[in-house]
Amino acid sequence: MAAKLAEWLPELQLFFRSYALWAVQVFLVIGGYLTAKSLSAAMPQTSAEMIFRLIARYQRLVIPLLAALSVAVAVTALVRPYFDHSSLSLEPTGLQVMAHIFLLQDVLKLEAFSAGIWYVAIDFQLFALAVIGAWLAHVWHRFSGEESSGQRSVILKALCLWLMLTLCAMFVWNLNPSGDMWGLYFYGAYGLGLCVGAWHQADTKFSFASLALGIMVVGALATAYHPRSRLMVAIGTAVLLCGFEARQSKPIERLKLNWIRQISGASYAIFLIHFSVSLLVSALVFNLWPESTAVNVAGLCVSFALSIWLGRLLHEQVEVPQPSWRRWLQWVGTLSATCTGVILLT
Repeated sequence: MAAKLAEWLPELQLFFRSYALWAVQVFLVIGGYLTAKSLSAAMPQTSAEMIFRLIARYQRLVIPLLAALSVAVAVTALVRPYFDHSSLSLEPTGLQVMAHIFLLQDVLKLEAFSAGIWYVAIDFQLFALAVIGAWLAHVWHRFSGEESSGQRSVILKALCLWLMLTLCAMFVWNLNPSGDMWGLYFYGAYGLGLCVGAWHQADTKFSFASLALGIMVVGALATAYHPRSRLMVAIGTAVLLCGFEARQSKPIERLKLNWIRQISGASYAIFLIHFSVSLLVSALVFNLWPESTAVNVAGLCVSFALSIWLGRLLHEQVEVPQPSWRRWLQWVGTLSATCTGVILLT
C-alpha cells in the first residue's frame, strides 16, 4: 500500500525513508529521562533489589510482546500463500522462539517474527545498564565511607557513571554500525536522557541552563568528530527536556486531553501489534484492489486506525494486568503452540 501511495506522493515516501527513523532518538532520550526519574525516586541498594527491578522490567516488556508475536506468526502464516512480500518471515524454528522469548534474536542474528522487535531488546539492555549503574553507585557510596551524606550523593555518583558511558557511546561505540544489536550503541542518546532526568535530584549546584549548554558543547564536539544527524536530534531533544525541567516539569495543559492520555498509555501495545494489522490489511488490498491508489490509501488509513484500536485492546487485556511468571509462562506457551501449529500445517 505504501508503494502505491509513493507513486502518487513520492516526496512523502522519501521523507519517511530519510527522516522517520530520527524519531527513535527522541524515544531513546525520553526513555532515559523517565528511567532516571524512576531510579532517582528509589535507587536499588542491593544486588537482590537490582535483579528484582530487572525481572519486573523484563516481564512488563515481554508478556505483551509474546502476545503480539503470537498474532504476528499466525497472520504471517495465513497470508503467505496469497501475499509474496519481503516483510514476511520464514516458517518459525524452535531456536527463533527461544531467542524471541529472551530478546536475543538480533544478537544471535536470527530473523524476527515482527517489525521493530529489535527496539524492545535494546530498551531492556539500556534499562539494565542504567539499573546496574545505579546499583554500582550504591556500592561506590558504601566503600567511600560517605553513608551519612544521603541519597543525593548516591544519585550524583550514578550520574557520573551514566555520563561516562554516555561519552564513551558518543565518541566510540556509536561509530560502529555493526554493533547496533547492543544497547551500548544507542547509549549516547539514552544517557543524555538519564543525565537530564537525574540532574535535579543529584544536587550538582549547576542550573539546567548550564546542563543544556554542556550538552550542546559535547554534541558539537561529537558531531565534529563524526557527523551524525541522528545525534543532533538526540541533543535537541535533551536540550528541550532541560527547558522542561527548568520550568519545574509543569504539565502542558493542551496535552492533558483524555484521548491523548489513553493512546499514550497504549503506545507500546500499538507499536507491538501494528505489524500484524498492516500485514493483514495489505494482503487483502493487494489481492482485491492492487491497482487502485484510492483503495490503497484508504487501506493505510484503516490499518492505522485498526492498529490503535487493537493496540488499546492488547494494552487493556494483556499489558495492564500485573505481570507475573505465571502469566509469562501462559504467553510463552501460546507463542510456542502457535509456532508449532504453523510448522505442522505448512
